[in-house]
Amino acid sequence: MLLDGLVFRLQHHIRDDWDRGDDCFLFYKTRSLVEQYARFWTRRRDFHARRILELGLWDAGSMVFWSEYFQPEKHVGIDIQRKQNSRYFRAYLASRGLADKMKTYWGTDQRDAQALRAIVTREFSDPLDLIIDDASHMYDLTKKSFETLFPLLRSGGLYVIEDWAWGHWREFQRPDHPWSKEVPLTRFIVELIEATGSSESGSAQGRLIESVTTHQGFAVVERGSFGGPELREFQLDGFISRRPDAGLPADAATLRPSWMRSLVERWLNRG
Repeated sequence: MLLDGLVFRLQHHIRDDWDRGDDCFLFYKTRSLVEQYARFWTRRRDFHARRILELGLWDAGSMVFWSEYFQPEKHVGIDIQRKQNSRYFRAYLASRGLADKMKTYWGTDQRDAQALRAIVTREFSDPLDLIIDDASHMYDLTKKSFETLFPLLRSGGLYVIEDWAWGHWREFQRPDHPWSKEVPLTRFIVELIEATGSSESGSAQGRLIESVTTHQGFAVVERGSFGGPELREFQLDGFISRRPDAGLPADAATLRPSWMRSLVERWLNRG
């Protein structure tokens, strides 16, 4: 993919069939995902992201992609890998004079709440506009960083979670896949929807989550007006209200056909 003279090597997995040298960004996005984003942002032309935090970089190609699109005042990225900025990325920063506007923090774990807060405090003087999580895709880690960072978004800010649907992709459902025993990230998306529904309409305090929008490759959580950075010990579960007799299975994100049949039968036989 070419963008303003920059070369992005799109791929979904590590592959060895690239023959165009190292002058490129290794960009772990498929064409389909890029097109989904294009459709989404076309509908949100009024959204401006001046302050962006990104989790999961690989070699920072995604940072460049989003910075080229949004032209933010500050863009910070973290990654658990202990590495350095690539030569191509360093050349990009130097050629456009962006060394002070784009910062990378390698060797940073997304579950480290103290480190995340310290980075945001150091790099940003105002609430964040956009957070993009393309890091572990694991349920516990994704939820942990969300609970740390979501309160740091401004009202109306967006929190993007990529690849939330991996539990529904056939390649991840093989018994020998490394993630075969992991909790699907779908569970977290369901919890976000539950929290959205638990916010009472017309509340004087506002809503924590205004909306959750799902696409095949990513989900977008819009911050409501409730609370702010003072939600330091924020836990999503505390904002979810459930009926004690809801009849949901323990893992609502993994609905079995037999459970669905039982639910349909109960509905047909009600009364």
